[in-house]
Amino acid sequence: MHDVAAVILDVVGSRNLEDRVAAQRAIADAFAQVNEVVAPVRTAWPTFADEFQVIYRTLDDACAATGLVRLALADAVDVRFGIGVGDSREVGPGATGPVLDGDAWWRARNAIEEAEKRGARSGTRTWVEGEGSVPANVSLLLRDHLISAMRPREKRITLQLISGRTQREIADSEGITQAAVSQAAKKSGATTLAQSYEVWLAARA
Repeated sequence: MHDVAAVILDVVGSRNLEDRVAAQRAIADAFAQVNEVVAPVRTAWPTFADEFQVIYRTLDDACAATGLVRLALADAVDVRFGIGVGDSREVGPGATGPVLDGDAWWRARNAIEEAEKRGARSGTRTWVEGEGSVPANVSLLLRDHLISAMRPREKRITLQLISGRTQREIADSEGITQAAVSQAAKKSGATTLAQSYEVWLAARA
């Protein structure tokens, strides 16, 4: 498999998790929800401990999906991503999924280490290595800053806006007024983030 975006996910502060099973279930559920918007080449699978891997066709798909996963998780668990662009090949079966090799995975590993370093002093949760990494990282720094500053409800509102739900529908699902949805969306940057996904979705059509 060539020219893909390999993604490694791990849990931020995994040592402090009270329920690892619930965390893994939440991550799997978030990916399942996001798969309906961004289809992966190979769906996410757990590798060991608090780590998942997933493959997307393009860097754009990987960047879009990782943001949606963070929003879908809301307050369940905080995660970070390393994205590597390059070659991926299966070298054998593993206990929970295939064992993969290739420069995409080496780059993804380096990228997640960089995300961890940067996240210690900022809200950075995603980093890219490989072709297209510079413009992607510029955008991801800004996107991650917005998402990291959001409260759980603001993340849910953002995801619902991206999904095309109206403010009235979101208000009903959250049990608040439409005015409160509008205020939260503007204050948190949810409106801007949702618009960025509209541009991305239009470009894919």
